[in-house]
Amino acid sequence: MFENISHFEKSDIGLVRHNNEDSYLVVDQYCTHYDLQKFGLFFVIADGLGGHAAGEIASRMACEEAVSAYYNHEAILQNSSDASELKIRRLEKTLWSAHNKIVDFAKEHDELQGMGTTLSALVLSDDKALIAHVGDSRIYRIRNHACERMTIDHTGNQHLIDTGKIQPEQENNHCYRRIITRALGGGGDLAAVFTRVESVRSGDRFLLCTDGLYDLVTDNEIEKILSEHSLTQSTADALVNAAIRKGGHDNMTVIVIQT
Repeated sequence: MFENISHFEKSDIGLVRHNNEDSYLVVDQYCTHYDLQKFGLFFVIADGLGGHAAGEIASRMACEEAVSAYYNHEAILQNSSDASELKIRRLEKTLWSAHNKIVDFAKEHDELQGMGTTLSALVLSDDKALIAHVGDSRIYRIRNHACERMTIDHTGNQHLIDTGKIQPEQENNHCYRRIITRALGGGGDLAAVFTRVESVRSGDRFLLCTDGLYDLVTDNEIEKILSEHSLTQSTADALVNAAIRKGGHDNMTVIVIQT
């Protein structure tokens, strides 16, 4: 099922920040700890909020909890004609689990009050792509040389787009772009988790990335890089290098997946 899937991950502190608050985890076909035939492969990326050690802790904790809860949760997948629906609900619950764990941990450590993180998770299972997402990290899919954004940013700018106050092409021109409206932890309630289920075709490529990439590299430029580079490692290198050439003002992390 997974023999043709390849991937490569790259994380860079950038040229301005003094620490890297991004985290990622991958459970691929070589992992022997989990039932991959039953649950699929897991790719997750997170960008910690807070500008200090709290962000690093939150993003790492969220990735670890998401993976652990997804594979180890006591609920058993029932026999169903729609296994993908059961799995996406399971995946959604893992983000709630990560949220609650971060909130509880912050309550026990005064210096970490308000710690939070974005998180975007992709599961590949049974020819399906299962997505669960909170915040403004992103997942893209490129199919037949066309790039599609698979997640919706939880930001002030996205709210302006949703309410018709600005057009999508104007999103980088407004100051609300950096206001995160939904995160794991963060000292507040989590309104909802974005989920999506899509079919996977042979040749599909997926990109998970933090905002340190797309703040500087446009969607059109991302599409061009994904189309021009055939290997996952060269693609990841080219994406990160493009952001660094444009100033590298934030941490940047990418996961490139080839099916």
